[in-house]
Amino acid sequence: MEVFFATTNAGKLRELRRMVEGLPVRVLSPEDLGRPLPEVVEDGRTFRENAEKKATAYARFSGAHALADDSGLCVDALGGAPGVYSARWSEVEDGFASPACALPRVADRELGPELARATRDEANNDKLLAALEGKEGPARDAAYVAVLALAAPDGSVLAAVEGTCRGRIGHVRLGKNGFGYDPLFLPAAELDLLRAPRAAGRPPRTMAELDPAEKDALSHRGAAFRALRPILEQLAR
Repeated sequence: MEVFFATTNAGKLRELRRMVEGLPVRVLSPEDLGRPLPEVVEDGRTFRENAEKKATAYARFSGAHALADDSGLCVDALGGAPGVYSARWSEVEDGFASPACALPRVADRELGPELARATRDEANNDKLLAALEGKEGPARDAAYVAVLALAAPDGSVLAAVEGTCRGRIGHVRLGKNGFGYDPLFLPAAELDLLRAPRAAGRPPRTMAELDPAEKDALSHRGAAFRALRPILEQLAR
């Protein structure tokens, strides 16, 4: 069974391909199709609305089952921001403190997609640190949220599942394994280790410090995929 995963984010694509290992499923990327994706305006008020809208559009475009992800970071002290605006939060004028940085606005055309994404990630993380300046402990609590929507080739939505990962925003970037806000996000499972007797001397790790298998076990996207996997198993029979 072929499933088109409509993302240009190489990190998300690697994660999904890891998660379907052992299933009779081949994940197709936009590169595999050899033609540019149609633009889908992500104007939904929730992750689910955006994921379902993208899945429907890309299923019809590809003529295959399509999987779309919408995910982001929701920070308690910021009223749930950046939420659905997580990917381009540094470009949103919303009243939160942010360093002056015009580079993300020109990165797409001058740096190419991968470097542009890395540049935008840095600006987003700068804004997050500035918005939480002076806040400590539970005031830095947050949740990663991911919704995966699966659509049939005719565009009908077959399933939409959600996964969450609670945690806390650190003060400095740590780790090179992740993307987005991963270098600042300390999963709750890592913070819990601080209260375990045998954890003395080992600081909690950010999502970007975990190896791929550890991240899949804890992450919001891993939780969403585990909810989706039985549905893919049934379809692939």
